[in-house]
Amino acid sequence: MPEELGLSLNELAWCGVIVFAAALVRGYSGFGFSSILMAGLTLVLPAIAIVPLSVALEVLASIGQARGIWSHIDKPRLTVLLIAGLIGTPIGVLVLASVPGEPLRVMILLFIFAASLVLLFSRRRFFEMSPPAFVMAGFVAGVVNGATAMSGLLLALFFTLAGVRPTVMRATMIAYFFITDIWTCGILATTGFFDRTTVLRVVVSLPLLGLGIWLGTSRFRATPPQAFRTTVLWLLILLCAAGLLRTALNQTVPSKSYLEPHTPNGYVSGRP
Repeated sequence: MPEELGLSLNELAWCGVIVFAAALVRGYSGFGFSSILMAGLTLVLPAIAIVPLSVALEVLASIGQARGIWSHIDKPRLTVLLIAGLIGTPIGVLVLASVPGEPLRVMILLFIFAASLVLLFSRRRFFEMSPPAFVMAGFVAGVVNGATAMSGLLLALFFTLAGVRPTVMRATMIAYFFITDIWTCGILATTGFFDRTTVLRVVVSLPLLGLGIWLGTSRFRATPPQAFRTTVLWLLILLCAAGLLRTALNQTVPSKSYLEPHTPNGYVSGRP
């Protein structure tokens, strides 16, 4: 099985830990899954292999969280974000297909790191956000989602600045990701990003995804939001720091897995 997944046993174990941690966070906060997945899995897989896996698991996570969130969704703002996001997503997928893997990986890690620091240390200052601001936020989130599948932090930052309540923010983001990720999955599938290896990785991840979502949702109902959000952001910062440190070390000691060209499923070209 590890060979069919393109991973060693150690890499498979690490991926399992990251998927579970990301699902736990997603179950609680409604965002952060793709960011944690990208920050953690870039240690063993190229970004181009992680994005389709992440988007597929996000869709399944949203289905698992659908119950009980309908009354909390901010439907007018969700509509604006969705329309703008669906327009931006194809642009993001084009970026994913055209930008070299290593620079894209560094940009992803730097974005998560900076956004996490802003969310962690910013004061609770709320701003009145006009409809055009929501349009722009939705469009940029769509581009980021198509290119990196990690638009959650961007929207979380925007909702935090707008003073949106945690229950409303969580429900609206879950609904947003469900619709935009279905759209993104369709685009990725038609452009060849879903192959047998990626599908197997999704299937193997399902038990950990389900368990993490269930536990995270339970924690959301019983724990003050701010304490867990702080833990999530520190986790993201540490994972990004680890990924950036690995990049720096690779400049001195070449890493075969990232210097050789990869196909979308993460294998080195020429390998089965």
